[in-house]
Amino acid sequence: MKTLIVLVIVSILDFHEAFGNLVTEVQFKNAVKSSGYPTPTTSQYSAFVHNLPKAGINTKQEAAMALAQFIHESDGLRAKREYACAKTGCPGKYKQANCGVAGKTYYGRGYIQLTWCSNYKAASGDLYGNDRLVHDPDLVARDENVAWQTAFWFWRKNVHSRAGVSQGKFGDTTRAINGGECTNPKLHATARNRFKIYNNCRKAFGLSGNGDERGCYN
Repeated sequence: MKTLIVLVIVSILDFHEAFGNLVTEVQFKNAVKSSGYPTPTTSQYSAFVHNLPKAGINTKQEAAMALAQFIHESDGLRAKREYACAKTGCPGKYKQANCGVAGKTYYGRGYIQLTWCSNYKAASGDLYGNDRLVHDPDLVARDENVAWQTAFWFWRKNVHSRAGVSQGKFGDTTRAINGGECTNPKLHATARNRFKIYNNCRKAFGLSGNGDERGCYN
């Protein structure tokens, strides 16, 4: 038993050494603060680095991309419920045929603002092997771990494997998350703000120069 406990402790320490070195707590907190948001918590940092490998992220550049998008989507890691729907639930706004539970709404929640019943269902099945998020979608907002798990699930399923991401094209991550910002000129300013946050993250993470803006509106 003692040997098993030692092995578990060593594994935990090895994990933190590997991914804590990829992004340190100071770098994480500075990345968020550099875009004008309040200092995030240590528990938010721990959850962030713990979930990096689950999304297939093993470079500082992609970690900066992901954090920049999470910061934008959640208003600086503060909004785990879509502001417009937090009070009313936005009944009828995100309805899908043959998916959902009566009385539940599937507006944006978590650090990626997971929306639509089909995404809640897919995330729930992949992460937990059941439909718990369909029956209790607000778990994504209430539970800090679930908020991160669903964000990184979305990244792994929809962003990580895109060719532009491995090529360092930040715009391609925006296209994967909200393609409308890339195709509608009126929304280009929003996409450019995402890129601005990404450059702040790059600087905080110790990466040299600005990132590659291509992949969205250019």
